[in-house]
Amino acid sequence: MGLLKVLRGNEEEKYSWSPESPSEIQAAQDKFNQYMKQGFIACKIVDQGKRGAPLTKFDPEAEEIFMLELADGG
Repeated sequence: MGLLKVLRGNEEEKYSWSPESPSEIQAAQDKFNQYMKQGFIACKIVDQGKRGAPLTKFDPEAEEIFMLELADGG
């Protein structure tokens, strides 16, 4: 089971997919692409949750993908 977690401000959205379900993979990929177009950054969680590897393309084999909205200001 794959999991896409999206952080936007104080909100968190989660989308899951089964590697055996093309329709679930497509739905998660569509969400991923939607957020990438909005300027989010993405990484897949690797090494048993110890680090993230940057992503620019949806990886249906990833166990967990984390997306974060970049904020303006400083």
